[in-house]
Amino acid sequence: MKILQLFSDWKWTGPAEPTVSLCEALTGEGVDVTLAFRCAPSDFKERTVGKQAKERDIKTFDGFRMNRYFSSKDWLYDVRAIKSYASNKGIDIIHTNLSHDYFTVIFSLLFSNSGPLIIRTDHKRDGMPVNRFMSWAMGRTDGLVSYSKSIMKQDVEAFGFPQERTCVIPPGVRPYSGPVRDMRDEFGIKKDEMVIGIIGRLKPDRGYDVILKAFGQLRNRMDKVKLLIMGRSSQIEQSIKQPIVKLGLENDVILAGYQIEDYFSVISTFDLFVMMRAGSDGTARALREVMAMGKPAIVSDMGMLPELVEDGGNGYVVKLDEHELAARMEAVLSDEERRNAFGIKAKQSAVDKWNFAVQAQEMKAFYEKLLKMKKK
Repeated sequence: MKILQLFSDWKWTGPAEPTVSLCEALTGEGVDVTLAFRCAPSDFKERTVGKQAKERDIKTFDGFRMNRYFSSKDWLYDVRAIKSYASNKGIDIIHTNLSHDYFTVIFSLLFSNSGPLIIRTDHKRDGMPVNRFMSWAMGRTDGLVSYSKSIMKQDVEAFGFPQERTCVIPPGVRPYSGPVRDMRDEFGIKKDEMVIGIIGRLKPDRGYDVILKAFGQLRNRMDKVKLLIMGRSSQIEQSIKQPIVKLGLENDVILAGYQIEDYFSVISTFDLFVMMRAGSDGTARALREVMAMGKPAIVSDMGMLPELVEDGGNGYVVKLDEHELAARMEAVLSDEERRNAFGIKAKQSAVDKWNFAVQAQEMKAFYEKLLKMKKK
């Protein structure tokens, strides 16, 4: 069984991490998988798909252009090259992850009735867009994968996709067990102050308005509590800075910026994590990384978030409402026993449920099932 995974980007974005990690885990399960992706600029110093694939000893192929910023020249090149590569290498399944590589493969194999099967993973927070073009492509797709039961249900209903050709796999996370340094002094956090953490792209559509209003209410009821925000965005003035001033929270909100080397050290300062909306990829990687470090979380009931946090078990699930959020934050921060119990269960969730080895085993079984079913 030979698998070609495609990822038409080089940036280490939300969908990149689960794609690369799945390829690594599949390799560990003995699956012959090759990852093809867009090559990064040579002078880019941050993490990239290529760097991570090399670090994890994943077999790669750099002969495609995978230009998601549409170029007719690059696209036509890949339409021809993908079909030729799949034929020459005896590829059984082409597993696509982004819309660009997905539609490129659809066109590449459009008139090939005996070619490799086509699988699409839906990384979208709100499911794939419903339109005629997507419906046409889904009619030529042999398998559909999602990390979320609710998103899969939505996609199946929207496109009339056969349930037997779907697979919901658990999102994976790599629990961090390395060293962390105490950053409380660096951020001006006193020893007796509690910290509520936020991580993400600081865009207005992520529910930060609700979080800031809820924190304002909490701050009026509790002393010695800070809100620490880790992330960046060109829209930070609108989404974070202006609301902070309007709510009078300048002395209680800490902007930690974008962290790489000290990412997990910052997380270690959290007593509680809050997320109202996942990023565009929907798998809420930051939430899972925080919970894997034994931190309790409060999330909204939107998207996949309530599938990750067990309400009353390892955190709380709330409506997108500042009053309910403020009450739940106070309940966690004012009760050390509850907070510790939530943290222990959060870490256990990461170990038991978000395991890349289990994910790879389920994906391998799905590949084998589809190969027996053959093309639609």
